[in-house]
Amino acid sequence: MQINPPASTNIPGIVNYTSIRVAIIGGMAGLMILITCYIIYKYFGANFANSLVFKRLPTAPIVPVPVLVVYPAVNSAFQQAVVALAEFLHGHGGCSVAVDMWQQGKIAELGPMRWLAEKVMTAKRVLIVCPQPHLQTRASTPNVTLQEPSIPAAAQDLYPLILNMVASHAKSPGDLAKFWVVQLGKQQDKKLGNLPLELRTCNTFSLMKDLNKLCRRLHTKSKDEKTISDLIFRPGVAYIEKCTGKLREAVEKLGGQQPSIFSEEEPLTSEDAIV
Repeated sequence: MQINPPASTNIPGIVNYTSIRVAIIGGMAGLMILITCYIIYKYFGANFANSLVFKRLPTAPIVPVPVLVVYPAVNSAFQQAVVALAEFLHGHGGCSVAVDMWQQGKIAELGPMRWLAEKVMTAKRVLIVCPQPHLQTRASTPNVTLQEPSIPAAAQDLYPLILNMVASHAKSPGDLAKFWVVQLGKQQDKKLGNLPLELRTCNTFSLMKDLNKLCRRLHTKSKDEKTISDLIFRPGVAYIEKCTGKLREAVEKLGGQQPSIFSEEEPLTSEDAIV
C-alpha cells in the first residue's frame, strides 16, 4: 500500500504571527543596543573607558622604531636631560635608541664618523637635541678642560658631523625629513637665529610641550611603508604621566627659570595613554 506524505500544517491564507513577533522583538533589541552604544559614544566618548578605570591597549603590535640621538657637548645638566630623553623613548616611547653614551665601545672601534654614518643609515629618525640659546655659546665652542666627566668625548665630534650631514641633504627634502630637531624647553623662533643654520629647515619639537606629538610622529608610517594590517589595526604607543617624571625634572632643571613650560604640555588622551 502506498503511504502518502502528511499534508503541510501551513494553511494558505493564515499568517504565522509567532515568527513575526520573534523577528520584531529581535530587531527592536538590536536597534536598542545600537542606540545605547551611540549614546555612550556621543556623551562619554573616549573618556568612558577611563571613567571605568580601564586602560586602552594597543590594537596592533608595536615594532620599536630605530632612533638616533645626537647632541652637543654643553654641561652636565644638559647631558642629564639628553639621557632622560633617550631612556624615556627607549623605555616608554616604543623606540630602539642609539646614543653615543650607550655605545662608546663601538664608537672607539669604528671611529665617530663611521659609527655616525652607519647609525644614520639604519635609523628611521635622527633626533638632534638642541640646548636653549643661553647655552649655545658653550655648545659651539666646547672647552675640553671644562667638560664634566659624564660627557663622552665623542659628543664633541658627533654634533659638528651631524650638522654637516644635514647641510649635505639640504637640497633633498626626502633625505632631510629624517632629521628632526628637539629643543629642551620653550620652542625658539628659527628666524631669530636661535638654531644653527643647518637645522632651521628641519621639523622641530619642544619638550615638554610636544612630547605627545613627538611620540606619535615617530610611529607614523609613510604611505609606502603602510601595510594592509595598518589599515585594519591602528598601532598605538603611549605612556602614563608618571613615566615622564625623570624627563620632566631634567628639563625643568635645565630650564631653571622656565617652570611655566610644563603647563603647556599637551594633555594625555585615550589615543596617547597606554602603558
